Amino acid sequence: MDLKTAKIYCKLNGYKTLINKTNAFIEDSLSKVKMPYVACSFGKDSAVMLDLILKFSPHIPVRFASHPETRLLDNYDFVISEWMKKEINFEEIFCDGGLIKVKHAQRKALDALHQNWDSFFVGIRKEESFGRRVSLKKLGMFFKMKQNNRIKISPMANWKENDIATYVLVNNLPFLNKYASEGFSARTTSGIARTNIHETLNSLKQRDITSYNQLLKLFPDAKNFS
Repeated sequence: MDLKTAKIYCKLNGYKTLINKTNAFIEDSLSKVKMPYVACSFGKDSAVMLDLILKFSPHIPVRFASHPETRLLDNYDFVISEWMKKEINFEEIFCDGGLIKVKHAQRKALDALHQNWDSFFVGIRKEESFGRRVSLKKLGMFFKMKQNNRIKISPMANWKENDIATYVLVNNLPFLNKYASEGFSARTTSGIARTNIHETLNSLKQRDITSYNQLLKLFPDAKNFS
């Protein structure tokens, strides 16, 4: 997807309908909760989600989970600095740990420090994986989690890759270097995900050998996965 194609795609009725439905869902969700936050990784999906939400709630807390390797994986500092120009209510949550992350530890860190959170927005999509497709079909886009009674809100559930790419390009959202190198089908995370460790490390090695070598010094066992 390039900007020329995106400008054509954004005129399609299906895309316009998706935008309208997502806006309506976000507005309705915000009316049903009291203390929400946005769990934002600054990847393509959460970036689009954040831009849409800010139109309804410009001061909503935006929480970013970072790790020791985050700044080595991509140009997060630049992307975040561009978002900060919008004066977002940003908070970075540092999650320490080894090379392979524990998903629930990150969620726990994001939920911490404020006991009054009653809900959070996440940018997950059905198209991303079979597991997410099943989960979203079973639980829906707005549901209360049993473990903490917080409502998980997933406004991007029905978006496709072309929808995401179009919105990013047409609205000139800042995006990570990995998308520029590998296209919007690439997967990005602020920490090395357990399920994507080989791809993440090999991608970094190809895109930025200097950062890859620095990561090897940080986590010597990374050489066993790339």
